[in-house]
Amino acid sequence: MTSFHRLPDGTRLAYTEAGVGQPVVFLHGVLASKRFFERNLATLAQTFRVIAIDFRGHGDSDDSQGGNTVAQFARDLDHFLATKELADVIAVGWSMGNFVIWDYLEEFGANSRISAQICISQGPTDLISADWPHGFTDHVGLRDMVRTAQEDYAVLCAHVVTLLTHELPGPEDCVWMVEEQLKLLPNSAACILTDQTQRDYRAFLPSLAIPVLGIWGADEKAVSLKTADWMRANVPDFTLEIFGHSGHMPMWEEAGRFNNLVTSWIRDGRSIR
Repeated sequence: MTSFHRLPDGTRLAYTEAGVGQPVVFLHGVLASKRFFERNLATLAQTFRVIAIDFRGHGDSDDSQGGNTVAQFARDLDHFLATKELADVIAVGWSMGNFVIWDYLEEFGANSRISAQICISQGPTDLISADWPHGFTDHVGLRDMVRTAQEDYAVLCAHVVTLLTHELPGPEDCVWMVEEQLKLLPNSAACILTDQTQRDYRAFLPSLAIPVLGIWGADEKAVSLKTADWMRANVPDFTLEIFGHSGHMPMWEEAGRFNNLVTSWIRDGRSIR
């Protein structure tokens, strides 16, 4: 069942919540929604207090004319966690959701409510540059994505689905994945695509003071496995697991393995410092 959290500017964030115990908060990728975690939430709620949030403009949350930036999503997350008085949170970020976690920790780290991170398929930056060849796209590609979002957003969403998995999902799954992306309106999509693609956390991540479990798919089409190698070399407390039959969505493609790994990693105390 979806509930709503009202932010200071009046925007309502949609979220689902189930279970009791240590809070595990799921944060989705750009254009996506909490539904992309549908194979994880019920199982993990048997052990933890599981919460999945739709960022403003995404999924079932209100559209936002303004505020479509990673930094604002991080401020929204802070308001949500503080209002619900959540502490010792395991933050599970998929793709852009990790940018939101890192932005949150940069701004609120001294009083952080997040004690550990599970990083699904995200390196420090998505933008290809002279000193970073491992990104998802360059400035020309970003320009083209934004242009397509404005000219035929449904075409962009359909293309994104082809990049998500090891094997193309069946027709019914492709339909709902596109429908979820289309809940984000084209102007908001163009804004957050532009903002998130140009984020760069290479200077911040070597100082990250919480343990991180990194999970990548071996057949990654969106975020290079080279970014996982960079994370392992530069993030102080980083554990990497590669899922051999997954692409960009290991939590969905190999849900059983993902759920078991997350449960054991948290229970083993690697999330507690």
